Amino acid sequence: MILISLISFLIDESNDPLWKRALIAFEDVAEVYKAKWGSPAVIIYDNVNLLINDDPKILDILQDDAKKNADKCKYIAVFVSSEGAVPRRMEKRSAWSRAKQPPIEIGDLSKEESMKYLTEKRKINEKALELYELVGGRIIELTAVADYFLAGQSFEEIKKKTLYEAKKKFESAKLLKNQTHYEAGKQVINALLNSKEIDSDVFREIFTNEEEYNEVLKANVFAYHPSRGGTVSFQSRLIENYIRENSNIFVDLINLTPTNEFNSNYASTSKS
Repeated sequence: MILISLISFLIDESNDPLWKRALIAFEDVAEVYKAKWGSPAVIIYDNVNLLINDDPKILDILQDDAKKNADKCKYIAVFVSSEGAVPRRMEKRSAWSRAKQPPIEIGDLSKEESMKYLTEKRKINEKALELYELVGGRIIELTAVADYFLAGQSFEEIKKKTLYEAKKKFESAKLLKNQTHYEAGKQVINALLNSKEIDSDVFREIFTNEEEYNEVLKANVFAYHPSRGGTVSFQSRLIENYIRENSNIFVDLINLTPTNEFNSNYASTSKS
């Protein structure tokens, strides 16, 4: 029966998009699975953050379908995202009422874990500390800089490349000079340089409307933390380092005294 359902999905010539046909096929399979084993099947939607920009309505449909099937105890849906804009959107919809647990956040690696990854797994000893201090323990960025270094790029080349990637996020969020959210963004940056996190309500009030709030949040300059009661922080150490490296852009916000001036060690204001 399960095999027949999957074959039917593969040969289905309807005009429905492939993802919708796959979902219908999975619902059929989940029903058979529960009848046979007495427990609901589990489906994992990975990288759903990709839908936020490309087609957020698909995410809404998947969430509604997850709610419907949770009510029927047919299957359990797990949504995996690397961006805070996804839980923000999902929390605001009525289907969120069926979420049995608050979102689980997988945080950055600690300094010790990051150094172990670089020195033991990637066999990088020279410049390992500098690489960590550039991007922190965010595994995606840590892996990227390790790849660059092992490909023969110098630390200065890696620094230039990664800071440019950070700049593109600021451009996407329209937070640079002469961009739409520059002034509001400065207020948020100033607050976060003085405090590790701020309440999302404070973050929202700084921007003109909900649309601006969501536009800035989904650009990955800032991170939303539903598991911490809905707070906002810098998305990564790299973002924080970009701000300090380009203090001329945010100069009225940063008190660069001899004791806190950003130096070659990439000191971070983030608390351990």
